[in-house]
This record gives sequence, structure tokens and C-alpha cells, in this order.
Amino acid sequence: MVKYPASFPKESLRENQVPGIMNPEKLESLTHSADIRGIMLIKFVIKYLIFCRKIFFLLLILFLLISPEAESQTKTNLDVFYSLTDSLVDQIDSEIPSSEKKILLTLNLGQSYSLFSNSIKERFRKSGKETLEQPPDDLYIPHVDIVMEGAGVEYGEMFRDGWFGTHYIQRYSTIFGNYLNTFSETGMKEFEITWTDTVKVDEIKFIENDSFPFTKGTTPSEPFLSGIAEPLIAIGTAAAVIVIFFTVRSE
Repeated sequence: MVKYPASFPKESLRENQVPGIMNPEKLESLTHSADIRGIMLIKFVIKYLIFCRKIFFLLLILFLLISPEAESQTKTNLDVFYSLTDSLVDQIDSEIPSSEKKILLTLNLGQSYSLFSNSIKERFRKSGKETLEQPPDDLYIPHVDIVMEGAGVEYGEMFRDGWFGTHYIQRYSTIFGNYLNTFSETGMKEFEITWTDTVKVDEIKFIENDSFPFTKGTTPSEPFLSGIAEPLIAIGTAAAVIVIFFTVRSE
């Protein structure tokens, strides 16, 4: 048996006697370190997921505020007036007996609204009425006399579709005048027909027609609060994202 001096460390003796076997205390220390790293990794993943969730909700809010609206073809102001004259013809036609297939039509539209002449005649034709410009000698038929006194467009107050949405505006298109239907007991009747809808402010320059002044209206200015709300919300949202980011990092 090999004898060692009394001062020789027993720990060294045990390590030297069993080569390749790690000290149990060191093994426990390494295991504890691995556990700490695993816990720290889990905490980091949780913080990262919380951060991503907050960012997701912020982006979702922004998306809802800036949600794109469905695109649809906007009628020009002139097209709207054609629709209004169609409505006028339909109203007059409803007062003429269905058995009458011919009418004597007189149009007093003036120079400004003479472009509606053909469309009015075509509308009567589609309803089954033949329009005559000269009275027949042997027939007693309805005589319709239409007088167009005016037409115009007005725009209402401007508004946004959401905080960051597109500017919209109410459009009011009107025609007015009078007509006489000899087959109606009411005699001459006044008419005023209005079309109300909503259009994008950016489209106004495309839906108006410089050749026809009655298709143009005055566009109101943007409301003051609507003009300052958008930059304030944008700044607030950006600040919230920065605060959340640094809060997660500090934790």
C-alpha cells in the first residue's frame, strides 16, 4: 500500500484515485447553472411574446382606423342629372293612361339644359310612348309640356371615414321646374327632384364638368378638429410603441 503524508489533501486523493469521475459538487453546480439558463430563456420568450402581442393589438387598432373602404364607381354630376330627368319622365308617365301610346311632347329646357332633350325622349320611348313634335289632325292624344327652370349641385359638410380615413362630402343634386299633362286633372304641376349621396372630396374635380356650370358646386373647407386629430393620434401611437418596447427591454 502506498502511504501519503498526513498533510496531503484528501480531496485531491479522492479525485486522483477515481480518474474520469467529476466532483459531485461541481456536477451539481453545472446542473444548477443549466436550470437558470433554461428559466431565463423561458422568461425571455414570455416577454417577447407579450411584447409581440402588444404590438399586434396596436397594429390592429391602426388597421381598424385606416381600414380601406370598398371602391365603387362614383357617378359624375352630369350622370346624376340624367338620372333625375329619368325620374321626372317616370313621374309624368305614371299619370298618363297605359292605353295611350303616343304623346305630343314640348320641351322648354333653355340653352343651359337642352342636352337633356334626347334623354327625355328616349326615356318616354323605353316606357312605351312614342313622342310627337307636331299635333296629329285626327287623334286626340296627351300633350306634355316640360319646363326646366333650374338645376344645380350643393355640397354639405366635409367628414372623414374614421380617424385616418378618406375625406367625404354630401352631394345634393337638384332639378326643378314645372310640367303640364293634358290628361291629368291637376293641370300644371311644379316639380323638384333631389338626389342625395356621398362622394370623396378627391373625386370632385373629376365628377364636375367645366362645360356645364350647373354641375359645379362650392366645396367647404376641412373642419379644424379633423385636421389636427390625425397627427395627434399618429404621435400618440408611435409614443406608445416606443414605451412598450423599452419597458419590455428593461424587464
